[in-house]
Amino acid sequence: MMPTAVVGVDCRFPGAPDKDAFWRLLMDGVVADSEVPSQRWDVDAYYRSDGAPGSMNTRRGHFIDNVDTFDNDFFGIAPIEAGALDPQQRLLLESSWRAIEDAGIDPRSLTGTPTGVFVGIMSSEWSNLQILDFAGLTAFRGTGSGYFMTANRISYHLGLTGPSVAIDSACSSSLTAVHQGCAALRSGEADTVIAAGANLILTPSLSIFYTQAGLSAPDGRCKPFGLGADGIGRGEGVAAVVLRRLDDALADRQPIYAVVKSSVTNHDGRSNGITAPSRRSQVELMRRALTLAEVDAGQIGFVEAHGTGTVLGDMIEANALGDVHKTRVGEPCPLGSVKGNIGHTEGSAGIAAFIKTCLALHHGVLPPTVFGDGANPALRLAEHGLQLADGPRKLPVNGTLGAVSSFGLGGSNAHAVLQTAPATALPVPGATGVLTISAPSAQALRRNAESMTAALETLDTTQVASWCRSTNVVKRSNRHRLVAEGNRDTLVDGIRQFTAGAGADLVSSAPPHRAPASVGLLFSGQGTQYPGMTRRLYDAHPMYGENLDAAAAALDPHLALARFRVRQLHRPAC
Repeated sequence: MMPTAVVGVDCRFPGAPDKDAFWRLLMDGVVADSEVPSQRWDVDAYYRSDGAPGSMNTRRGHFIDNVDTFDNDFFGIAPIEAGALDPQQRLLLESSWRAIEDAGIDPRSLTGTPTGVFVGIMSSEWSNLQILDFAGLTAFRGTGSGYFMTANRISYHLGLTGPSVAIDSACSSSLTAVHQGCAALRSGEADTVIAAGANLILTPSLSIFYTQAGLSAPDGRCKPFGLGADGIGRGEGVAAVVLRRLDDALADRQPIYAVVKSSVTNHDGRSNGITAPSRRSQVELMRRALTLAEVDAGQIGFVEAHGTGTVLGDMIEANALGDVHKTRVGEPCPLGSVKGNIGHTEGSAGIAAFIKTCLALHHGVLPPTVFGDGANPALRLAEHGLQLADGPRKLPVNGTLGAVSSFGLGGSNAHAVLQTAPATALPVPGATGVLTISAPSAQALRRNAESMTAALETLDTTQVASWCRSTNVVKRSNRHRLVAEGNRDTLVDGIRQFTAGAGADLVSSAPPHRAPASVGLLFSGQGTQYPGMTRRLYDAHPMYGENLDAAAAALDPHLALARFRVRQLHRPAC
């Protein structure tokens, strides 16, 4: 199976506004739950401890902050249209943009390219509210709603011409989106893929459904494979990853978090009930992924399980994993689930687990799993060759394999096998650089400069050069631009002067160049006053002529104008 590189990552999860904060949350074993925010709904109106009909049995969940904020000017969306957009569409636009930048790509450079977009999503409560308001229904409310627009919105505003698909397979939606993205790369439909997932909790409807179905944990927390596991704790999340064929990523010297060796999907078929998992199907799924990855179960370094914390789901998953891993020799396979930290994020659950796995492989550490007071002895994990990851674990320095599972409520399953990224050339350390910041408006440039200052202050001084270089690649496309040079402290001081109202000489508002940036060389000695100035020298001294021709020949493959400039020297001066 063709390997796929994960080259860009962005996410917003409860308690974690970006991937670095998400990693810290995981390593610290934080559970990011809270009471239902009053902006969502009045929890007192629907909460009943006994789960009576029409009620929810918990007051808590895992929520992300500021879901109503959106820089519509940045994406060229009028305020009236932005106000009608499903917040999931807004957040997906932002997350996709940041993931592309994280991949070392200027998002605007993808315009007109066959870049694919696959979005996993299983609910759109905003859409339900908008569409049922018949009197207030407008064209913008229509296009601002619906699953189909989540992927299409990204493709449209970034000008992408590859496949654009929204996927709803319930809880496995976003890992299925990753799988479909890998397939699009293999088939040649796309050269770059954005795979994403989104989930926001805007009404109590699904919380009531989970309560009535006996799936909701009263304390609002998931305890995957834990002794106290008693149901699902709901969570929110929006995330995106950028995928490329491994050979292409290596050729373009992109950062690589991890490599997808295989991904597969299947369905339970007819089980004990449409919401009941199938042990047989899960086993077939995992074995198929191992076969395609050309590895065996004993080589898997850890499994990021679906791990909802429901009694039935945990039992079936543990038994299925045991069928695959119980014959392994040596140490048991570490088992974890991100749901212990951020809850069950439903449509974005698969990509949350996928990103956790990518980051674990990237950092060489498996974060601990939060599962309550202890493992459930009824699962017989040790007999199944498994062990809950109850603390951080260093992964082998020579690389390892990790597996990710995501199972849908209606029986649609996804599984992937990932590997540590191959060693690539590290950025050359440097303490100085030229920093570029851009924005579509002067006000946005000031906001971007303020956020850049905060990032610079914590940057390792030896990484300034490579960090600045990345800004010159991905932060230069907008009309209003700020450029500063120097070491970390000088850059911070320069940006602060600008945000305080000074430093006008650092700012430009010229229209950006849409063509790819080129490199120019300037030899500012005594021979540049007029064209053809060294013509006589060239004719009279063969050694000078030979060296000039050699320099031109060396530059020709790299600079389109080099040959033209040298020919100008060879012509008689006017």
